[in-house]
Amino acid sequence: MISISCPSRGRPELAKRMVDTAFQTAKHDIEFLIYLNDDDPRLGEYRDTIDKKHYTIGPNRSTCYSWNLMAEKAKFDYVFLAGDDIRFVTDQWDDKMIKGFDPYPDKILMAIPYDGKEKNKPQNLLNATVPTLIGDYPFSSPHFLVHKNWINTLGYFVPPFFWHWYVDTYTQNVARKLNRCLYFPNVTIKAKKVFDDTGKQVRKHLVINDRDDYVWTKIRDRHLNADVKLLEKTIEKYK
Repeated sequence: MISISCPSRGRPELAKRMVDTAFQTAKHDIEFLIYLNDDDPRLGEYRDTIDKKHYTIGPNRSTCYSWNLMAEKAKFDYVFLAGDDIRFVTDQWDDKMIKGFDPYPDKILMAIPYDGKEKNKPQNLLNATVPTLIGDYPFSSPHFLVHKNWINTLGYFVPPFFWHWYVDTYTQNVARKLNRCLYFPNVTIKAKKVFDDTGKQVRKHLVINDRDDYVWTKIRDRHLNADVKLLEKTIEKYK
C-alpha cells in the first residue's frame, strides 16, 4: 500500500533498522525504494544485511534527486518520504495514515506523523489525539506521505530545484495553503540524528545548505503558488 523512498549512505545499520521496524509495525504491504551510492565505502554491508529487492545502486546524487527517482519507481499509490535514520514506532502506522486520505476523493493531502519530540508538536494542537488539519501553523515535518495524485499533478515528488534542504518546508507550505496538511498525533516515527561523514557531505559538499537557502529565497513564492494552483485544479476535478 505504501512505497517508502529513502536515500542512504554510510549507514547500513540504520537503513536495516528502518526496514525492520516498518515491516514489524505495518498492517499492509510496504515497498522499500532505498537509493545507494556506488561509491559508498559501506556498500558491501548494505548488500550483506538488506534484501537486494529493497535498494537501487547508482551514482552519488543529491538526496532530492534520489527521492524523486525512487518515487518514480513506486508501485503503490502512496509514497512516503523517509530518511535512513528513522524507525517506525506505532503499530499499523500505514493503515492509520492511509485512512486519513479517505475524506478526500482527490487524495490531495500531505500527511505528517508525530516525530516523537514534544518541542516539535504544533502549538495549536498540543492536546490533539486524532488526525487534525494544522491550518496555518508551521511545524516540523521531515517525513511525510502523499498520494500519487499529488505527484502526478506537480510532476515530481519533492521540488527538484532543491538539493536537500527545504523539501519538507516547501511541501508543507503548499499543503497549508490548500488546507490539506494533516497531522497524525497517533502515529509516531522517531529519528536518530547522526552527525557522521554522511551528514557532513550533505552539509558541506558544494555548500548545499547555502545553495538551497538561496534557491528558497529567490524562487519559493513563484513556484510554490504555481503548485498550489495546479493542485487546486485537481481538487476541482473531483467535486
